[in-house]
Amino acid sequence: MTVDAPPEPNILAEEIAAGITVVWLNRPAQLNALSSTLMAELTDALRAVGRGSRAVVLSGRGRAFCAGGDLKELYPLLSEADVDVRRVQMRAFQEVVTAIRSIPCPVVAAVNGVCAGAGISLALASDVVVAGADVQFHPTFTRAGLLPDLGSLHLWTQAVGPRRAKEMAFLPEPIGAEDARAAGMVNRVVAPGQAVEAAVELARRLAAGPRAALQMIKDIINREDQAELDASMVLESYAQAAAFSTGEVDEGVAAFLDGRTPRFGTTETEGTS
Repeated sequence: MTVDAPPEPNILAEEIAAGITVVWLNRPAQLNALSSTLMAELTDALRAVGRGSRAVVLSGRGRAFCAGGDLKELYPLLSEADVDVRRVQMRAFQEVVTAIRSIPCPVVAAVNGVCAGAGISLALASDVVVAGADVQFHPTFTRAGLLPDLGSLHLWTQAVGPRRAKEMAFLPEPIGAEDARAAGMVNRVVAPGQAVEAAVELARRLAAGPRAALQMIKDIINREDQAELDASMVLESYAQAAAFSTGEVDEGVAAFLDGRTPRFGTTETEGTS
């Protein structure tokens, strides 16, 4: 008789030194795509480690930081619910962004490999972003007929300004690490494969600093735009809940799962004589 091994946890929290914790997204086979369970567990893990840590590193196992929302799970979950349930669910997902910004110690995102969709929000909600030189940021929402969520539109605008944020949202083209640094999305670019090591070294420096002062710096800077972020996420929850009622999302998700280009419409016009 064989006994099945217990499933791997979605989140791993590893205290690597006194006061320094690495929180790993742990769905490497799915490129750390965000399921509803992972988002809830990540929120709980961040709040738990934040109480006792002096610095937290957030990263992903395997060859991706985070591939964004897990559409295989989230599309049926949201599309089959009524619009009010969708909105409440979206508000629950947004708690992970609030957790990153509100825990009382610096959070350093160590971005490796692919960082797509809502994964960009996890990175930009962090206090410092370290990325490998080979990282590609993919703002992919509109390819699935969706609008950017998990606070993306606010966080992107804060990082790169409104015109660049609109371009990212309208035309979801990949952004390399150096371009992301030049745009204001990334603090430091390091050699490929070195993001976690560099982020841990930075976390050591932060952990050696004045804990109370660093917490107050984070709180004051984040408070400057917290009301705007909260308001944006409320609007986002209504808009994304409505988006799931459109045929465009049905086509976008089907195209994503089929690995093809979505056919939302045509730019062809009838000729005139």
